[in-house]
Amino acid sequence: MRDIESFEDIKSIVDKQYAGLISDETTSRHFKELDFDSHLPRIYNFWTFILEVDPINHPYKGSAFEPHTRLGLSVEDFRIWQQYLKDAILSQFEGPMAVKMIQKAEQLGMMFEYKLVIVTGK
Repeated sequence: MRDIESFEDIKSIVDKQYAGLISDETTSRHFKELDFDSHLPRIYNFWTFILEVDPINHPYKGSAFEPHTRLGLSVEDFRIWQQYLKDAILSQFEGPMAVKMIQKAEQLGMMFEYKLVIVTGK
């Protein structure tokens, strides 16, 4: 396997992660009314920005956390989100960038869990 190198690699990871999340009975409810045509490009750009993989051509602006406060998410939802992302990465890639993406996802997950408890009390 090779390492993550491009926007297309990130797109492949995110698409695989979301396929799992959408089919998971615990998390699927959060995606019923989601406009994937606008949401997924934001997620692709978010990861290109975080990983510094072509961020000039795929810039990200805005808050990653704030939109999630209105979705009724639980800490368990974020843990499932992380596992699908980790599985999507490790099933396709290996190397320093793959490790970095997993580490960043874990950091984001901890931050989201912490903020979620503060904001929603869940």
